[in-house]
Amino acid sequence: MKFGASRSQLYDAQKTARAHWDHVSETWSDDSRLNHEEKIWLPWDEGASKVLRAVDQLAVLFVQIRQECEFGDD
Repeated sequence: MKFGASRSQLYDAQKTARAHWDHVSETWSDDSRLNHEEKIWLPWDEGASKVLRAVDQLAVLFVQIRQECEFGDD
């Protein structure tokens, strides 16, 4: 199983969303922005980062599994 393309898509989406959020948050400074940041933006961004870390860990495990399960010419 390869995770590269899916991981890349999620990473790119997070990077793009961060850039948009940074741009919007420069001019949006009311209580609604703070509420949105706290309830929507930060949980989403943290969740995306956790998923990326999990995908990285799975990729390492799958490489290890492949290596351990391959039949060598021993």
